[in-house]
Amino acid sequence: MSRPDFSLTGRVALITGSGRGIGLGMARALAAYGCAVAIQDIDLEVARAEADNLLRQGGRAIALGGDIADLSLPRRLIDETIAALGGLHILINNAAIQSAKSWLECSPEEIEREWRANMLAPIMLCQLAVPVFISQKWGRIINLGSIQQKGGNPHMMPYAMSKAALENMTRALARDLAKHGITVNMISPGYFNTWRNRQEFQTPEDFQRAAKWVPLGRVGQPEDAGGLAVFLCSEASAYITGQTIFLDGGMSVR
Repeated sequence: MSRPDFSLTGRVALITGSGRGIGLGMARALAAYGCAVAIQDIDLEVARAEADNLLRQGGRAIALGGDIADLSLPRRLIDETIAALGGLHILINNAAIQSAKSWLECSPEEIEREWRANMLAPIMLCQLAVPVFISQKWGRIINLGSIQQKGGNPHMMPYAMSKAALENMTRALARDLAKHGITVNMISPGYFNTWRNRQEFQTPEDFQRAAKWVPLGRVGQPEDAGGLAVFLCSEASAYITGQTIFLDGGMSVR
């Protein structure tokens, strides 16, 4: 009896925004299945600490810094990942900027910065990674969306708009790249216990209130994203592309 192949041994992944939160949960899970990982964070010391932790556990990892809204960053991330880890097979566009304020109060500069980080940087990273994937006839791209892209939140509109656009890009790339053995999917999280959400939900009671919106009765933990990421990056998901998977404890079906 054959078993699904979840091994990532020999693969190399670049995960933006992976020094903490959901990105870190995915990085740790991929590393546990044999993947070498480039951990990127705007705070290089945070990325370095997590990369060192994986190295101590016998994994292969490097730390990369930089602001994802700086459009000179994508090429450096791709080049340094390949130079240090010997290749690139998986790209996870996780880093994002999220402001929570009324759309009437958002300046053009704030909106532009969110779109640079949330939409333009992922496009540029894909443009740089895809030729590598095509040359090896294999690749995995995961874009991170949000439960916010499903509805209309006037207090998070630029962010939600950018994630909706990223979902459209996911489908377009999936159609275009399938013939090259490259799959492209989106993970859209709901409420998660992450450093970013802890700025909004500052007490256990805040998270308990948020959990009331979740049919499964709890907020997500970064580790909850790890298993799905491993699946979508492995051969076990070879027949899945162009899909958006809401990782939200059932919020999207309320």
